[in-house]
Amino acid sequence: YNSTMTTTNPLVVAYGMGVDSTAMLVGMHQRGIRPDLILFADVGSEKPETYAYLPTIQAWLASVGFPQVVVVKNPTCHGEHGDYSTIYENCIVNETLPSLAFGYKGCSSKWKITPQNAYCNTWAPAVECWARGGKVTKYIGYDNGPKDSKRCVDFSEDKQYVYEYPLRGWGWDREECQRQILAAGLPLPVKSACFFCPSTQPSEL
Repeated sequence: YNSTMTTTNPLVVAYGMGVDSTAMLVGMHQRGIRPDLILFADVGSEKPETYAYLPTIQAWLASVGFPQVVVVKNPTCHGEHGDYSTIYENCIVNETLPSLAFGYKGCSSKWKITPQNAYCNTWAPAVECWARGGKVTKYIGYDNGPKDSKRCVDFSEDKQYVYEYPLRGWGWDREECQRQILAAGLPLPVKSACFFCPSTQPSEL
């Protein structure tokens, strides 16, 4: 399957600039699957190494004929206690911790999914696809390991999108993702996450 922007279903990659999503791009290139759009949602609080990886992946994408990563952000929020435009500022202004610290999963929805969908809402190929009654295909980089097996049930399909998890279809766990990235001549990115994420493991500090 080689997606082009003239097909009914444009192919959008939700790119987190971490190991899994980078491996997903590598695997897509191996299989001749060309994305129409690659979106990175900048929450404003990623690790410095993650932001430093952007020029590296942009150069690789150009070398294989893939589109460049488009960086999207949430607009400035006007909260009860002040304005904020990043997760870090959100926590400081409201004197709280990320929602994950309280057992919720609001970070991804508010800071990643929302700005990506907002971009697609004005992206011509998506608008034209929806006008024809089609759905945009969105690739998400959940790997075939046990942790991501629990997460991939969150999305399958809605009115606008069909969600697919190619790494799982290829049988790539995190270790295989790392091997494929190195085999493609790319350096390994760090795990994509806010530098203060509550799910950070001691070994990652």
